[in-house]
Amino acid sequence: MNIKTLQDLKSANQQFFAKGNKRFFGDIDYRLLTGKESKTKFLIQHTYQWSDMFGGPKKAVFVVKRISTDGKILSQVEQFDTLAEVKNYLGDS
Repeated sequence: MNIKTLQDLKSANQQFFAKGNKRFFGDIDYRLLTGKESKTKFLIQHTYQWSDMFGGPKKAVFVVKRISTDGKILSQVEQFDTLAEVKNYLGDS
């Protein structure tokens, strides 16, 4: 499967993008970005970190997950505080 858009990714991973999952994990939004040199697709998941579990402050982060060639969302690669840091990591800034 050739993933070109976020909608393509959502269609290939319907359970991952289910409303219940979004609400449970505190996801804010999603982006599909491509690494400048590698041309690899990445899901950028803007979400709340589990930082408030023991009274800590709620903190939003950007989680970078690689997308396989068959359109599956793989495990976390990196985590950043800002979208600018993500783009720098991917070589897109």
